[in-house]
Amino acid sequence: MGGSSCSVCDAVASMTCGGCGTMHYCGKEHQRQHWLQHRTQCPPYKMISSPEAGRYLVASRRLPAGQVLVEEQPLAVGPLSISELVCLGCHGPIIGNDFPRCPECWWPLCSLECASSSLHQAECPILATDVKHIGPPTTQMETLRYDVILSIRCLLLKSKNPTAWQTLMSMEHHSEQRQLNQEDNQIVTVHYMKEVLKLDYDIKTLRQIRGAIATNGMEIRSKKNVRVRALYPIVRLFNNSCVPNVNMSCGVEGTMQARTTVPLKIGEPLCICYTGALMPAWERYGTLTRNYHFTCNCTRCEDPTELGTYFSCPRCPDCKGSYMLSSTWLEETVWMCPTCKLEKTDTQVREDIDDWLQRILMDGIFNTFKRAKATLKKVEDQFHAQHYVWMRAAQSALFQLCDNNTEPALKLRIKTWKKLVHLYSVLEPGLTKRRGMTLLEMGIIMLRAAKLEYDEGDPFMPEFLKQLQEISEYLKEATQILQLEPVGTRGPVLAQKAEEKRAEVEEFLDRLDSSCVRAE
Repeated sequence: MGGSSCSVCDAVASMTCGGCGTMHYCGKEHQRQHWLQHRTQCPPYKMISSPEAGRYLVASRRLPAGQVLVEEQPLAVGPLSISELVCLGCHGPIIGNDFPRCPECWWPLCSLECASSSLHQAECPILATDVKHIGPPTTQMETLRYDVILSIRCLLLKSKNPTAWQTLMSMEHHSEQRQLNQEDNQIVTVHYMKEVLKLDYDIKTLRQIRGAIATNGMEIRSKKNVRVRALYPIVRLFNNSCVPNVNMSCGVEGTMQARTTVPLKIGEPLCICYTGALMPAWERYGTLTRNYHFTCNCTRCEDPTELGTYFSCPRCPDCKGSYMLSSTWLEETVWMCPTCKLEKTDTQVREDIDDWLQRILMDGIFNTFKRAKATLKKVEDQFHAQHYVWMRAAQSALFQLCDNNTEPALKLRIKTWKKLVHLYSVLEPGLTKRRGMTLLEMGIIMLRAAKLEYDEGDPFMPEFLKQLQEISEYLKEATQILQLEPVGTRGPVLAQKAEEKRAEVEEFLDRLDSSCVRAE
């Protein structure tokens, strides 16, 4: 043990804590004795590396669902690579075309007061060297010009925060591959920093910093509710899986909380989904290869049925009970029905999907119960009730019908919510915010329908009581999930709402108990 001593008795240590590697013990008895004290400091994760995946985090011990893994502040925050106008002093929105500009660097601000903001002060003299105002945006249109801001803020860490700088320089960046691919964003931003701003860094460092941001940056919301991106020292080490087991939530001041969503075994990789788990296979593949330069081999991506959901697979037009499977994403994709061997090109399949996605966005397609029901039926017939297009249609229909509380509309909404819960439970299993919010919405709608049924008739009581107990369980789980969200986010507020609705259900059940026995 290299002279290490036991953390309990100071005797020569013969073993080390497998979780953190910093505590040493003379034997298992003293390790067990010290665990109650040490467990609060022992990280629930450890970093390992492999030639294929690089450095990543795994569970250092058995972890329950809901275990907080890390809460950390960002190293740096800045506008998105391609962004609408955003104030560099507060990350607030800039409205209209008549906006103030920083007197020194001429970049847009929401107010002149933000010119002296601590967020903007250090970068301002650097940006001001662009005396011809080549970089500052001129219109409200989305622009690539904001890509340079976070790069500059990261470069400033070298003198302001050397520890953060070292962390930044250790991040994966793929800058060589980006250069080989001649990525426009990389070329333009690096050229602007070197040739216009005349930054005193070699071209390799500029490419590395910009590449590290592109690879590791995470989109969050600013205090002013503007989409920005941030770099975090630990959560950037989570591996990718299209069935994630880690939930990420951004709280006050950009604090990122990561927690487990399902129970994990020792050594199990801690994974988030870099692309979003509710994206179809071709979008996930394209984003990962284009932005992160790897191909995912998670259990979902290795399974052409996507865990039995057939989320990206269209229904076979000839065999209504079969779904067409893709051959590969690495070359020209062909979709084929395993039953009748009918083939479609990827172009044909994508045209059908794009056509329906455009129709879903049309005004009025879901604005009445009859239209919503008919459209969902058409989508389900052409695709199926677990397909990406059906999910998008279902989400739009539920949004459009949110104020329609007629009995038929409530039944359709409940049926649709239940299908979504089932789909989400496969693709984003466990204690995820999405499942919590969906269970809450479904519980509220089911309670509303139950009250309407009770007020308008004489329901079959055993079945009715069973239904109320089901609603109570949905709301109970919603509460358990949403109360895990960080303070300052909507999660705890929604958890309180779920608890209040569950109390309504229990009160309803108690009133009914006076006349009959609860269904077992």
